[in-house]
Amino acid sequence: MLEELNMPIDKVLALDVPDEVLLERLTGRRTCKSCGQMYHIKFDPSKKGNYCDKCGGELFQRDDDKEETIKNRLAVYHAQTAPLLDFYGKKGMVVKIDGTKAPNEIFESLIKVLEGK
Repeated sequence: MLEELNMPIDKVLALDVPDEVLLERLTGRRTCKSCGQMYHIKFDPSKKGNYCDKCGGELFQRDDDKEETIKNRLAVYHAQTAPLLDFYGKKGMVVKIDGTKAPNEIFESLIKVLEGK
């Protein structure tokens, strides 16, 4: 379809992050029951423990942030999505970006790739 629109895929960007890092990042998320503010128990903890700094609401772990759910999502990714990287990799189209860096560094890397630098 993209070729018909004269918009062929020329690059495939892949954020490269080990499963262990993803698991740590995702299982550490906490959400305020009252206002929805997000925290992370390691990277951005609430100053009030299990309560929201913003409104004082109780923090909880969403079901989709629980270890079992994330492991299932990763298994689906490895079975269904990762093979696409092999497909496009054989065509020399995959550009891997180190997804373990700070968000601003990842963004800068993405922009450089997209700008062809």
